[in-house]
Amino acid sequence: MDAQITSFLIVLSILWFLVYWILGGVFFAVITIARLGRLRKVRFSCLFSVLAFFTGVGAAFVGIKQSEDAVSECLAMAGNNAEKVTAVFGCGFATILGAFLAGALILTIGGFIIMSLSKAKTKPWIVLEPEVDGPEPKQEEPTHPKSKFF
Repeated sequence: MDAQITSFLIVLSILWFLVYWILGGVFFAVITIARLGRLRKVRFSCLFSVLAFFTGVGAAFVGIKQSEDAVSECLAMAGNNAEKVTAVFGCGFATILGAFLAGALILTIGGFIIMSLSKAKTKPWIVLEPEVDGPEPKQEEPTHPKSKFF
């Protein structure tokens, strides 16, 4: 692999990891809050960070490999460094973006799997509905006559 492509792969891997990690983390935080889920946060966070890292590196690598032929042709025609950067982005944009979207799909599916593995069995701290232990006590009827207005 060419040195320019390798440096682009490293930068793209870091960028994809950060985007996956931040946006995926926000997405799964909202999902957890919406479900009032009991989740082992440390386990989920560690596993999700590792998954985001490997997905970011993998998506960047697959995107670069798939677009390598088109990028090589464009790099051969480029003269200076600005044209080389433009050639890499312009010629390989569709495959690199497609690999990013495939990585996002893999991260979402993997995140739900990790979320199901990280469920806690303890009771939640927030309970919206009170527990009912037995039958509700009967209310006594008032002794005064009912008003027509109240």
